[in-house]
Amino acid sequence: MIDDETAVTLVNLNVTEARTVTVQGGGYGEHRIRSVTIGEARQAVDAATFTVILAPGSGARLVLAMDRYVNPPTLRFPWSR
Repeated sequence: MIDDETAVTLVNLNVTEARTVTVQGGGYGEHRIRSVTIGEARQAVDAATFTVILAPGSGARLVLAMDRYVNPPTLRFPWSR
């Protein structure tokens, strides 16, 4: 983690079913995620949240480029936006 970037590793331990994961910038959605990089692929996000679908038994390291503290904090669940 550095001031405008963080990395997370997501793993789906279920070997038969895909899983959908919502990633949020900060505990209260206060950070805007500019982009996510997985391997060599970079995808623009420009939002506080995004969704990843993990295939059965797969995993990935995600590098998130972020603008910190640009959104007002909220207690709203990310999947209810």
